[in-house]
Amino acid sequence: MKKMLFAVLALMMFPVAAQQFEEGVHYEVIAEQGTEKPEIKEFFSFFCGACYRFEPIAQAMAEEYPEAFEKSHVSFINYKGQGMTMNQAWALAEQLGKEKEISAAIFQRNFVQNNMMGTMEDFEAVFATNGVSKEDFNKMINSFAVRGMANKMDREAANYGVNSTPTFIVNGKYRLLPQGFSESENFVDDFIAAAGYLLEQ
Repeated sequence: MKKMLFAVLALMMFPVAAQQFEEGVHYEVIAEQGTEKPEIKEFFSFFCGACYRFEPIAQAMAEEYPEAFEKSHVSFINYKGQGMTMNQAWALAEQLGKEKEISAAIFQRNFVQNNMMGTMEDFEAVFATNGVSKEDFNKMINSFAVRGMANKMDREAANYGVNSTPTFIVNGKYRLLPQGFSESENFVDDFIAAAGYLLEQ
Protein backbone atom coordinates (compact mmCIF):
# COMPACT_ATOMS: atom_id res chain seq x y z
CA MET A 1 0.00 0.00 0.00
CA LYS A 2 2.81 2.38 0.91
CA LYS A 3 4.57 1.59 -2.36
CA MET A 4 1.41 2.34 -4.35
CA LEU A 5 0.89 5.64 -2.48
CA PHE A 6 4.49 6.62 -3.16
CA ALA A 7 4.08 5.85 -6.87
CA VAL A 8 0.94 8.03 -7.07
CA LEU A 9 2.65 10.88 -5.25
CA ALA A 10 5.68 10.59 -7.53
CA LEU A 11 3.46 10.88 -10.58
CA MET A 12 1.81 13.97 -9.12
CA MET A 13 5.17 15.56 -8.38
CA PHE A 14 6.77 14.60 -11.71
CA PRO A 15 4.06 14.55 -14.38
CA VAL A 16 4.77 12.77 -17.63
CA ALA A 17 6.10 15.27 -20.17
CA ALA A 18 3.52 16.26 -22.75
CA GLN A 19 4.12 15.31 -26.36
CA GLN A 20 6.15 18.03 -28.02
CA PHE A 21 4.95 19.22 -31.40
CA GLU A 22 7.25 21.39 -33.50
CA GLU A 23 6.39 24.02 -36.07
CA GLY A 24 7.87 23.06 -39.41
CA VAL A 25 7.91 19.38 -38.42
CA HIS A 26 4.45 18.42 -37.22
CA TYR A 27 2.58 21.49 -38.43
CA GLU A 28 3.01 24.75 -40.30
CA VAL A 29 1.47 28.17 -39.75
CA ILE A 30 -0.58 29.27 -42.77
CA ALA A 31 -2.27 32.42 -41.44
CA GLU A 32 -1.68 35.14 -38.87
CA GLN A 33 -5.25 35.12 -37.59
CA GLY A 34 -7.14 32.04 -36.48
CA THR A 35 -10.87 31.34 -36.54
CA GLU A 36 -13.15 32.70 -33.81
CA LYS A 37 -14.15 29.20 -32.73
CA PRO A 38 -11.85 26.17 -32.39
CA GLU A 39 -12.18 23.99 -35.48
CA ILE A 40 -10.49 21.15 -37.33
CA LYS A 41 -11.30 20.86 -41.03
CA GLU A 42 -10.37 17.86 -43.09
CA PHE A 43 -10.33 18.70 -46.79
CA PHE A 44 -10.85 15.42 -48.62
CA SER A 45 -12.15 13.75 -51.76
CA PHE A 46 -14.09 10.54 -52.22
CA PHE A 47 -11.92 9.99 -55.32
CA CYS A 48 -8.72 10.06 -53.21
CA GLY A 49 -7.17 6.76 -52.13
CA ALA A 50 -5.16 8.42 -49.35
CA CYS A 51 -8.40 9.90 -47.98
CA TYR A 52 -9.92 6.41 -47.91
CA ARG A 53 -6.91 5.12 -45.97
CA PHE A 54 -7.08 8.13 -43.61
CA GLU A 55 -10.80 7.69 -42.96
CA PRO A 56 -10.39 5.70 -39.69
CA ILE A 57 -8.09 8.47 -38.41
CA ALA A 58 -10.58 11.15 -39.41
CA GLN A 59 -13.36 9.24 -37.65
CA ALA A 60 -11.27 8.90 -34.50
CA MET A 61 -10.49 12.63 -34.62
CA ALA A 62 -14.19 13.41 -35.01
CA GLU A 63 -14.97 11.29 -31.94
CA GLU A 64 -12.21 12.98 -29.93
CA TYR A 65 -13.22 16.54 -30.91
CA PRO A 66 -16.90 16.30 -31.94
CA GLU A 67 -17.63 20.01 -31.54
CA ALA A 68 -14.65 21.10 -33.61
CA PHE A 69 -14.25 18.51 -36.38
CA GLU A 70 -15.70 19.02 -39.85
CA LYS A 71 -15.16 17.34 -43.23
CA SER A 72 -15.05 19.50 -46.34
CA HIS A 73 -15.08 17.92 -49.80
CA VAL A 74 -13.03 19.40 -52.67
CA SER A 75 -13.83 19.24 -56.38
CA PHE A 76 -10.34 19.55 -57.87
CA ILE A 77 -10.01 15.75 -58.00
CA ASN A 78 -12.40 15.63 -60.91
CA TYR A 79 -12.84 11.97 -61.91
CA LYS A 80 -14.93 11.79 -65.10
CA GLY A 81 -16.00 15.39 -64.51
CA GLN A 82 -17.79 14.47 -61.27
CA GLY A 83 -15.75 16.55 -58.82
CA MET A 84 -18.41 19.21 -58.21
CA THR A 85 -21.22 16.64 -58.24
CA MET A 86 -19.36 14.85 -55.44
CA ASN A 87 -19.10 18.17 -53.57
CA GLN A 88 -22.86 18.56 -53.91
CA ALA A 89 -23.46 14.95 -52.86
CA TRP A 90 -21.46 15.54 -49.67
CA ALA A 91 -23.29 18.81 -49.01
CA LEU A 92 -26.61 16.99 -49.47
CA ALA A 93 -25.52 14.17 -47.15
CA GLU A 94 -24.72 16.80 -44.49
CA GLN A 95 -28.09 18.50 -44.97
CA LEU A 96 -29.87 15.17 -44.59
CA GLY A 97 -27.80 14.13 -41.56
CA LYS A 98 -26.60 11.04 -43.44
CA GLU A 99 -22.87 11.79 -43.50
CA LYS A 100 -21.73 8.48 -41.99
CA GLU A 101 -23.93 6.30 -44.18
CA ILE A 102 -23.21 8.09 -47.43
CA SER A 103 -19.48 8.38 -46.71
CA ALA A 104 -19.18 4.66 -45.97
CA ALA A 105 -21.21 3.74 -49.07
CA ILE A 106 -19.16 5.92 -51.45
CA PHE A 107 -15.76 4.87 -50.11
CA GLN A 108 -16.89 1.22 -50.18
CA ARG A 109 -17.92 1.50 -53.81
CA ASN A 110 -14.88 3.48 -54.97
CA PHE A 111 -12.09 1.65 -53.15
CA VAL A 112 -13.38 -1.71 -51.91
CA GLN A 113 -15.45 -2.63 -54.94
CA ASN A 114 -13.08 -0.64 -57.21
CA ASN A 115 -16.10 0.74 -59.05
CA MET A 116 -15.57 4.51 -59.16
CA MET A 117 -18.68 6.65 -59.30
CA GLY A 118 -18.73 8.38 -62.66
CA THR A 119 -22.37 9.04 -63.60
CA MET A 120 -25.42 10.67 -62.06
CA GLU A 121 -27.03 7.21 -61.96
CA ASP A 122 -24.21 6.09 -59.63
CA PHE A 123 -25.04 8.93 -57.25
CA GLU A 124 -28.76 8.17 -57.42
CA ALA A 125 -28.06 4.53 -56.54
CA VAL A 126 -25.90 5.34 -53.49
CA PHE A 127 -28.51 7.71 -52.08
CA ALA A 128 -31.35 5.30 -52.90
CA THR A 129 -29.72 2.56 -50.81
CA ASN A 130 -29.65 5.08 -47.96
CA GLY A 131 -33.33 5.99 -48.07
CA VAL A 132 -33.36 8.89 -50.54
CA SER A 133 -35.53 8.26 -53.59
CA LYS A 134 -34.29 9.07 -57.08
CA GLU A 135 -36.92 11.81 -57.34
CA ASP A 136 -35.95 13.42 -54.04
CA PHE A 137 -32.25 13.14 -54.84
CA ASN A 138 -32.61 14.89 -58.20
CA LYS A 139 -34.76 17.58 -56.63
CA MET A 140 -32.24 18.34 -53.88
CA ILE A 141 -28.82 17.78 -55.50
CA ASN A 142 -29.09 20.98 -57.56
CA SER A 143 -30.94 23.05 -54.99
CA PHE A 144 -29.68 26.54 -54.17
CA ALA A 145 -28.69 25.49 -50.64
CA VAL A 146 -26.72 22.43 -51.77
CA ARG A 147 -24.92 24.28 -54.55
CA GLY A 148 -24.10 27.09 -52.12
CA MET A 149 -22.54 24.67 -49.63
CA ALA A 150 -20.60 22.89 -52.40
CA ASN A 151 -19.15 26.17 -53.67
CA LYS A 152 -18.31 27.31 -50.14
CA MET A 153 -16.21 24.17 -49.58
CA ASP A 154 -14.17 24.94 -52.69
CA ARG A 155 -13.75 28.59 -51.70
CA GLU A 156 -12.43 27.60 -48.29
CA ALA A 157 -10.02 25.10 -49.84
CA ALA A 158 -8.72 27.83 -52.16
CA ASN A 159 -8.41 30.33 -49.29
CA TYR A 160 -6.31 27.85 -47.31
CA GLY A 161 -4.18 26.93 -50.32
CA VAL A 162 -5.32 23.30 -50.25
CA ASN A 163 -3.97 21.48 -53.30
CA SER A 164 -3.78 17.89 -52.08
CA THR A 165 -5.90 15.59 -49.96
CA PRO A 166 -6.34 14.80 -47.19
CA THR A 167 -5.37 18.14 -45.66
CA PHE A 168 -6.13 18.96 -42.02
CA ILE A 169 -6.41 22.64 -41.08
CA VAL A 170 -6.75 23.59 -37.40
CA ASN A 171 -8.33 26.91 -36.35
CA GLY A 172 -7.81 28.25 -39.87
CA LYS A 173 -4.20 28.89 -38.90
CA TYR A 174 -2.31 25.60 -38.77
CA ARG A 175 -1.83 22.81 -41.31
CA LEU A 176 -0.93 19.40 -39.91
CA LEU A 177 2.05 17.76 -41.64
CA PRO A 178 1.52 13.97 -41.70
CA GLN A 179 5.09 13.35 -42.90
CA GLY A 180 6.34 14.87 -39.65
CA PHE A 181 4.93 11.87 -37.78
CA SER A 182 6.77 9.28 -39.89
CA GLU A 183 8.93 8.16 -36.95
CA SER A 184 6.07 8.12 -34.46
CA GLU A 185 5.50 4.87 -32.59
CA ASN A 186 1.77 5.55 -32.68
CA PHE A 187 0.93 7.70 -35.69
CA VAL A 188 -2.83 7.81 -35.06
CA ASP A 189 -2.65 8.86 -31.43
CA ASP A 190 0.10 11.41 -32.03
CA PHE A 191 -1.61 12.90 -35.10
CA ILE A 192 -4.87 13.30 -33.18
CA ALA A 193 -3.04 14.70 -30.15
CA ALA A 194 -1.33 17.27 -32.36
CA ALA A 195 -4.72 18.45 -33.61
CA GLY A 196 -5.83 18.84 -30.00
CA TYR A 197 -2.66 20.73 -29.11
CA LEU A 198 -3.20 23.16 -31.99
CA LEU A 199 -6.88 23.65 -31.09
CA GLU A 200 -5.71 25.26 -27.87
CA GLN A 201 -3.12 27.58 -29.42
